[in-house]
Amino acid sequence: MSTTTTTFTVAASADDGYVYKATSSASTPTSGWGTPSNSGSSLIAGVQEDWDNWPNYVDHFLGYFRFQNVTIAQGATISSAYLKPYQSSYTGRTLSVKGFDKDNVSAPTAGSDLAASNFTTAGITNFATSTGSGQKTSPDIKTIIQEIVNRAGWSSGNSMMFAVWIALSYPATTLINLRSYDYSSASEACQLVIEYESGGSSTPIAAISMNTYRQMRN
Repeated sequence: MSTTTTTFTVAASADDGYVYKATSSASTPTSGWGTPSNSGSSLIAGVQEDWDNWPNYVDHFLGYFRFQNVTIAQGATISSAYLKPYQSSYTGRTLSVKGFDKDNVSAPTAGSDLAASNFTTAGITNFATSTGSGQKTSPDIKTIIQEIVNRAGWSSGNSMMFAVWIALSYPATTLINLRSYDYSSASEACQLVIEYESGGSSTPIAAISMNTYRQMRN
């Protein structure tokens, strides 16, 4: 077996953005998001204090990235995978990431499309983007990709989507701005890099034929 590495890039304005919800809780909402926003040059993730909106004084933001035509076969073995968004804000943050447990996820049109009930079981909570703008690379998310491609209904060429947010145990303004597809003609659109096993037997066909011939003569 050999490995193949392929890079996929967000390819449409509707394929990245964020949703928003105001609540009195510091915990990240699992449902009840507003209508997705996919216009503008950046998407927002994190929380923001908003005491003028009492009692809903915590504004939560959850971002998403969708990748079309992911040409990974159903059941393929994923060796590694990385989400690579561009950070526009200077301060580094620590993000959580999960995928959407769907065979072929559509671009979200309602807040319910981004409810946590749609998420994969696999996920990470340690995507530290570091200080400074520019492209950032997540820790390995191969377990998320593996869970999606292992679905019976997954087919090569389907779409994948990922949610990003900042999980906090207290209400404090902690936001990050990530570049969207609409920024600078998609020059800093988020990327997804997947390395997977491909190919067949490592023994050449000619060698197999010769071994079979020798066994027949013996």
